[in-house]
Amino acid sequence: MDHNSSLLTKVKTHGLTNKKKKKKKNQTKRTILGFPRSRRLILFSSTVVDLLLCCALLIQDVSITGMESQQSFDDTAIYCPQVKVDLIPIKNQEFHTLEDVETFYKSYAKESGFDVKSFTSEKKNGVIVRKAYVCSKQGTSKVTGKKRNRNRTRVNCKARIVVVRRATIGKYVVTIFDEGHNHPLTTPRRKHLTKIHREVSSIHKSLTKQLTAVNVPTCTQFDFLGVHSGGVENIGCLQQDIYNYKRDCRKEVKGHDGDMLHEYFLLEKEKDPSLIFKIEADNENRITHIFWADAISRRSYKFYGDVVIFDTTYNTNMYSLIFAPLVGVNNHGQTIILACAFLSNETTDSFVWFFKEFLDAMPGVAPRMIITDQDPAMTKAISEVLPQTFHRYCSWHILNKFSEKIDPGKYTRYYDEFQDCIWNSENRDEFDARWTSIVVSSGLSDNGWLKTMYDIRSTWVPAYVNHIFSAGMSSSQRAESGHAFYKRFVSKENTLLDFMVQFNRAVTRQRHMELMEDHVDINEKPNFHSPFEMADQMARVYTHECFKQFYDQLSQCCNYRFELSHENDTYMVYIALRKKMENPKGREIIYAKESDFVSCSCKKFETVGIPCRHILAFLIFIRLVDRLPDQYILKRWTKSRKVETVLDDVGVEITDNRDLLARRSRLCQYAVDVIDKIMGSEEASDLFVDSLKSVLEMYNSMMADGETVKSAIVPAEQKSLPSQHIYNEPIQVRAKGCGKRLKAGKEKGRLKAAKKANGKGRFCHGCKKNDQQHDKRNCPELKNKNDISISQTGEDTSDPSTDEEEYSNTGVDEFA
Repeated sequence: MDHNSSLLTKVKTHGLTNKKKKKKKNQTKRTILGFPRSRRLILFSSTVVDLLLCCALLIQDVSITGMESQQSFDDTAIYCPQVKVDLIPIKNQEFHTLEDVETFYKSYAKESGFDVKSFTSEKKNGVIVRKAYVCSKQGTSKVTGKKRNRNRTRVNCKARIVVVRRATIGKYVVTIFDEGHNHPLTTPRRKHLTKIHREVSSIHKSLTKQLTAVNVPTCTQFDFLGVHSGGVENIGCLQQDIYNYKRDCRKEVKGHDGDMLHEYFLLEKEKDPSLIFKIEADNENRITHIFWADAISRRSYKFYGDVVIFDTTYNTNMYSLIFAPLVGVNNHGQTIILACAFLSNETTDSFVWFFKEFLDAMPGVAPRMIITDQDPAMTKAISEVLPQTFHRYCSWHILNKFSEKIDPGKYTRYYDEFQDCIWNSENRDEFDARWTSIVVSSGLSDNGWLKTMYDIRSTWVPAYVNHIFSAGMSSSQRAESGHAFYKRFVSKENTLLDFMVQFNRAVTRQRHMELMEDHVDINEKPNFHSPFEMADQMARVYTHECFKQFYDQLSQCCNYRFELSHENDTYMVYIALRKKMENPKGREIIYAKESDFVSCSCKKFETVGIPCRHILAFLIFIRLVDRLPDQYILKRWTKSRKVETVLDDVGVEITDNRDLLARRSRLCQYAVDVIDKIMGSEEASDLFVDSLKSVLEMYNSMMADGETVKSAIVPAEQKSLPSQHIYNEPIQVRAKGCGKRLKAGKEKGRLKAAKKANGKGRFCHGCKKNDQQHDKRNCPELKNKNDISISQTGEDTSDPSTDEEEYSNTGVDEFA
């Protein structure tokens, strides 16, 4: 029989010849694990019959317990573990330290199948002279007051080991060793569940950190560790242990988040000297504002900073700090990050601080256009810090408010007309006339919100803003989609340091997509068939995405004819008309003779930066141009846009200096290639290991000679706690866009009953009355108006199914 087996057997004493034992009850039992050794053998009988009976009972119980039956155990039974002799403590055994005692007893407990806990100790002159280690089931469970409903694990087990320090020899000596337990011991199949066998190893800690960094849930991490270890029983810990480890990590960094963020920026500054960051704190050194922009973002602003979008978002960190990214669009039509900030509030002062830091960090001049929502504080800050920048309001937010600001019946009937007026008005006079006509015919002349939107039409209506370059953007949709993308990586549970690690992953993914597009532009050519030489020319100049936009315009230029409207000494005016169309809406083409420049009334070239079909048709068929002149090629859409040296305000070049990271990546890739080739040969593998050892010896000799070598790069999430305390963690922020507290059903019922008893109701946006028990959806006055309208006109104006007309321009961004 295997001596390492922990099968439990019971030996019951029956018919013992000893007179003293005959007086005891027949139910007295003695349980021994495995076959008894000679030093522990108890002679139950002096006759051969009794000895054979004991052996028979022993064999019978081994077979029963080997099946791990879950039958209840007897409280009077004594369970003695069977392990190797050299693992069993004995009296007068000597140890140098208490750590040696604990290690030895725990090794014995691991093999036996029980847990150990430290118990009583006695000190003399500050030195422990007596120490006891007991079974984890020692004592009894005491429940006082209201506690969690937890199972009781203590059964007053008496197994223990006691050591006493002998001053004469300076060692600890075992004085008491009780090996008997009053409970069954853990079988081999369940040993990995005991606490003494459970520990999150350093390898598992490192692996869980890496998996957490890529947002792998803990439950999935545990499944991966099980596959990696060959079964969950071989992991060495439970899933709850991993949860507890992460909890301990959070406790460890609590209170140090601000300092760790500061050290993170300092570490990144070493790797990227062009990184700019600034941390603002209040009088108590609590972080209030954070701004940062790395070298790639600063270079991108130089190339694509003519149009930017600014919008804030929430629920990205555990302090509810407001995340404020400033984004733009690159030459592939992709959204890019230009700068980022954390703000503690959305006041004018906070936005002024952000825009000033932004201007100080970025090379070049202020942007030509900035697109935001209608936030008053943001508007005031932009007018103060960016007076030369055109501030455009997001058209999507405005159009989305139509359903809230006008009654449902009129919204259903006239919204399409408003949309057509906004997007398809060619000039300001046309927009004003059509808007006034719709407002009068719909009876919305008294609507205050519509009056306000008309008063600020120069900030959002295309007919008023299409003379300024906007890169084809009319709303903050790119910022909104960027927020959704970033929130796939970050969450409201993140500390500031966790946020930076996760956010950098998102930005890296975003920039890798840009790198892939650059690779496609260099190594692939667009597939097209065109009779115009201009198509071949621009296929080599434009990026693939921009060429698609250009080719779409070029392929339709043959559908237009031109009529000369009038001419003078400085310019010629033509009308571009679509062929084979009755009463086509003409576009006005103006040709300036002195500058040799063509402009179109559709304003596509002014807003998007790509010539429209009308200009291309005029150049090809009227001016007889084969190649597109340089004045119609906007450099920001070309493949060679980023081939330029960028200098900051003091003349220092802004470069993405990551030589150390590139060197590490190159060495790792080379090592992996070598390993893949030699791993099949044991001789080659030994040679490779010996070579690495020799290189390490040479490196150590270099260090001994005093040569300076840069330290290895340590990931920010693995850095130790900062030694110097500078910044405190931010206070919890409640932003104005975070919403109200969710209420339970009972609480809602009580509040509703209280309002009804007090005569206080809600405000109805339909009838514009307070203290009502209805809202706009079920307003009786609106319902009566709709019924009257139906009876008079014979059609239901509130039926949304009549909305079937589509418009050529719905305000979607060109490169969205």
